[in-house]
Amino acid sequence: MKKVILFGSTGNLGKEIAKELVKQGYDLTIVVRNEVKAKSLADITSKYIIADVCNKETLKHIFDKQEIVISALGKSVSPNDKSKPTFREVDYSANANILNEATKAGIKKFIYVSAFHSEKYLHLEYFKVHHDFSELLKKSGIDYSIIKPPAIFSAFIDMIEMAKKGQLVNIGKGDKKTNPIYEGDLAKITVEAINKQNSIIEAGGKTIYTRKKLNEIVQNEVDSQKNIRTVPLGLFKVTLPIIKLFSKNLFDKFAFFIEVMQQDTIAPQVGTMTFEDYVKQKVNGQ
Repeated sequence: MKKVILFGSTGNLGKEIAKELVKQGYDLTIVVRNEVKAKSLADITSKYIIADVCNKETLKHIFDKQEIVISALGKSVSPNDKSKPTFREVDYSANANILNEATKAGIKKFIYVSAFHSEKYLHLEYFKVHHDFSELLKKSGIDYSIIKPPAIFSAFIDMIEMAKKGQLVNIGKGDKKTNPIYEGDLAKITVEAINKQNSIIEAGGKTIYTRKKLNEIVQNEVDSQKNIRTVPLGLFKVTLPIIKLFSKNLFDKFAFFIEVMQQDTIAPQVGTMTFEDYVKQKVNGQ
């Protein structure tokens, strides 16, 4: 039974990866910030280590007797996320701390969940930190797999509450296309990557949607009587310098949103669950 240590296990994707690892018979240990976080995954695994990934001192000897590292660690892009660490501190520096210790410990395999086409948008902090760590991992000498989804379904959960309040908006025309993937589908792909040597795996959902269509799916499921407003893309752009004065984190998130609204981001169609079914489940409390 191969031993796997998982970072980012309390996130929506991380939980699904943990479930899939246990389902496939791996000996799983999760890394969490505290006992409360560990208890939230007690129905999946009882094996955990408490560590602060932003503090490399807490990672010493964490990989003793481990074979495989999976990192789904990353800062949320949700505007509702108020945590202070930046994308650079979490997505790059914390993962670099993990990689450094993994290299010292002679870890055989390192799997990292990155972002689709991160190499094309290096002027944006969100994409740059994913790209920079991916490059660091590739140069480490450890057998790697880098998973690159365009987005996961749970990244759109905020839209459900916004739809209930009639606050959903289309930014610009909303005609750019993407194919986000269900985190359960991505978890299977991530675990399968354990047996794929030095690989980069781009993976999206089976259905391609416009940004406007994603909004409509959520609004129609939540409350079809409420309208979705349209806000000119230019209005968001002119507010960016003002946002940057008050919050670097919020600026980086809105800069990310504005960029993806202007681009088609379509990855290979490999997922099985549709966004429609996912939203229906979430709205119905499943």
